[in-house]
Amino acid sequence: MIRPAKPVQRMTLQELLTQAQKYIRDLAEHFHAGVFSSLADFHEVTRPTRKKSRFPSVQTLKNSLDKFSEAAEETILLSDLLLDFLQEALRRAKAEVERQRI
Repeated sequence: MIRPAKPVQRMTLQELLTQAQKYIRDLAEHFHAGVFSSLADFHEVTRPTRKKSRFPSVQTLKNSLDKFSEAAEETILLSDLLLDFLQEALRRAKAEVERQRI
């Protein structure tokens, strides 16, 4: 997750949309690689019939939950970045429509 070199306010509408598209791909990849895998790990630890041992240790549960929590926090960060780009693109598009009406 790399922030663009240019500030959001100085980007053109095309650059904003391109950057938003990149963040959408990053968010989708993060869900597949990070969130879903950590959720599957947590599910594996907490399910009634486990493969490795009958009762997981508290540390195992904590580690699994921490991993899922980190993935969720990164999801929130990526979503916030994407939302910033989309809101700025919407603001610019509305301003352009208003400008063309005059």
